[in-house]
Amino acid sequence: MIQVFCIEGDHLRRVDPKPGEALPAGTLWIDLLNPSAEEDKAVEAWTGAAIPTTEDMAEIEESSRFYTEGGVKYLTVPILHKVDMGHRKIAPVSFVLTDRLLVTVRYSEPKAIDLYIGRATKPGSGLLGPRCSGRSVMLGIIEATTDRLADILEGVTEEIETASQAILHKQAAERPMSTKEFRRLLTRIGSQGTFLSKVRESLSGISRLLAYIQVGVEAGEPRKETRAWIKSLERDTQSLENYVDFLSNKITFLLDTVVGLISVEQNAIIKIFSVAAVGLMPPTLIASIYGMNFHFMPELGEPWGYPVALGIMVLSAILPLFYFRRKGWL
Repeated sequence: MIQVFCIEGDHLRRVDPKPGEALPAGTLWIDLLNPSAEEDKAVEAWTGAAIPTTEDMAEIEESSRFYTEGGVKYLTVPILHKVDMGHRKIAPVSFVLTDRLLVTVRYSEPKAIDLYIGRATKPGSGLLGPRCSGRSVMLGIIEATTDRLADILEGVTEEIETASQAILHKQAAERPMSTKEFRRLLTRIGSQGTFLSKVRESLSGISRLLAYIQVGVEAGEPRKETRAWIKSLERDTQSLENYVDFLSNKITFLLDTVVGLISVEQNAIIKIFSVAAVGLMPPTLIASIYGMNFHFMPELGEPWGYPVALGIMVLSAILPLFYFRRKGWL
């Protein structure tokens, strides 16, 4: 699908030119969503720039993600999508930047881009000015992406705090957690850790994109306001990366805590069995003695022999437990 946006005052307006027709005046942004080969060719004819394929976008080398060819900048950034649906996937989005025009190529539907389109096409939003270019649209998309990542991190923080409450506060007041509860907590915390790695990957790609743009800017271009915008986005990205590191350390601490609690519960169970085994050893010894088939055992012929033997076995089981209690081992 091809979406073409033109500048109209202080907002974008979507137009639908047909392949083979000239682009309308004021076109700033061409958005390619799951493009076909014919759509790729149509955009290449409009812009004179090659459109990266899915194989090109999947490259992980920085030289393959950020480069300039024929005066056109090619920038590829991994962006999260389907977060609200629970899938939490990450997919590359390519920005093809010419002197004035921006082409985005994507095979996913990040919510940040949809949010930007909704805001940028609304009159009076203040996102675009009369001197804006495709670079302004790209920075606006990056800003919307960082805002979206910040909102996502707020949700992750709430999840981590909920898990922390379940581990640290409920553990002391309530009964020990069951194996099922421990498994659920480990899965919950581990999934957040995996998700944070994807957030970090996306932030790292955005940070490298901004650094590439900043280094590659010629003297006097872009305008002072745009350079300040890039610096602001770099600071926002850096602060989010630091916050992701903080959350990752917290998740590591919670995982270590859960593993430690599991070890404590296992040790408590083993201690019970150990004490039970030690407590039953003297009665077992006495029962074994009286289970011997010797003819000359005087108490076997006495009426008090059986209850006395039982009493000795009970007493021999109680005395070790009392001793363990006095020592503080129980």
